[in-house]
Amino acid sequence: MASPEPSDVPPDERGVPSDLTRPPASVSHLRRYVSLRGPNARMWMTAAYFSASLTLGFLLVVGSMLWHVTREEATVGSVSLWAIAGLVMFFLGPGSNVFLVRGLPQRITSQGISADSDGVTLLQERKWWFPGEGTFVSWEEIRRIREVHIGGRRVLYFIEFALDTHRTDPELPGWAESAETLDLEADPEAATQFYVQVPKDRKEHILRMVERTAPLPSIVERSAPLR
Repeated sequence: MASPEPSDVPPDERGVPSDLTRPPASVSHLRRYVSLRGPNARMWMTAAYFSASLTLGFLLVVGSMLWHVTREEATVGSVSLWAIAGLVMFFLGPGSNVFLVRGLPQRITSQGISADSDGVTLLQERKWWFPGEGTFVSWEEIRRIREVHIGGRRVLYFIEFALDTHRTDPELPGWAESAETLDLEADPEAATQFYVQVPKDRKEHILRMVERTAPLPSIVERSAPLR
């Protein structure tokens, strides 16, 4: 992405307010931005290809069954087997496509976090029929921004946002997690907590970006390094 990385910006230079009046099709106009491709984008693309393959198999099964029936080469038993196979592949292929097609654009679109003199914005770009999403959090609302890692053999990395203001679920990013879903202890002093999964090699970029832009860099907290 053409936008500058946080390390490219001098530490003493403050960002300017983001122009959020533009459509969320692109984020290249933002002052400071760290790109975060959806961590599960590859998994969703693999599922989409697998579902498409099953759909093709379903069409081949149905087409072959109709071909043999019209040529009067099929018995009742073989037609029953073709029908059962076609029914199973229908639920695995076209049936799963309904779920995948609806959520795929949001899962594979570009997303990221930007920071400027007003606050932090969490963005998902527009892709296909997904209109895009932008959630703004002002510095006055933010109590803490902290890195969190969970898991044993497979470690997942998150950025925690703890706010002093109450926000409902529709007011939070659609790709955010809660302390409950991650089985983490909630902070009783925070009015709102949410977590955004990030790649391991991008979490430090985000924390440095916030430190260089926030009025109070002390809102950033780092976890102890893993051994």
